[in-house]
Amino acid sequence: MRLGLVLGLGLGVSLVAACDTPPKEAYHQHGSAAADVPPPPPTKEKPAARKALTPDELGTCHLTASGAIAADQTSKGGKPATNISYWYTPEEQKTMMGVDGFVINCEGNDIHFRMLPGGGKQDGMPFKPKTYTFAAGKGDANLSIGFGKQSIDKPSGTVEITAFDSHHIAGTIAVSGKLLPGGGDEKVTGSFDLICPNLSACDK
Repeated sequence: MRLGLVLGLGLGVSLVAACDTPPKEAYHQHGSAAADVPPPPPTKEKPAARKALTPDELGTCHLTASGAIAADQTSKGGKPATNISYWYTPEEQKTMMGVDGFVINCEGNDIHFRMLPGGGKQDGMPFKPKTYTFAAGKGDANLSIGFGKQSIDKPSGTVEITAFDSHHIAGTIAVSGKLLPGGGDEKVTGSFDLICPNLSACDK
């Protein structure tokens, strides 16, 4: 009787232990189902909105004329002062007319100064600093310099681009020539630092 009781107790313990232990097959199935669930996609942070610059933050162009006409002028930057293909995305450039290069336009009541493509070289106006030398109006770009109804005919001198990137274009001006009509000697010197005016490829 004592032996039978011991065996019976042992069988009962075994049954309880067997009931408390989860089947290995069910465990593996549960683990496999959890492994098949893909992790959630990473959240993408939205880029910070670019601060729109005010007209006073877009730079200036300062010019001084001496000779037959004397004048001193400071004009503001912005879209009227620059037209630069490098400040647009490649996709936008494909829809633009003309050639690679840039336009600097310092426009005021007394002096009109414009530098624009027209030298004939495909890489004549690169996206980097460069000294542009003009001899009797010829160079790697074109110059247009006027004073009301008069203008400098075939200007000579230099326009040195000292900084040029996706944030700004800066440089100095030193050109001279004969006025038409009138024929007087005229010289224009100055400097500019014009900021990329909130365009798609501006420095972020």
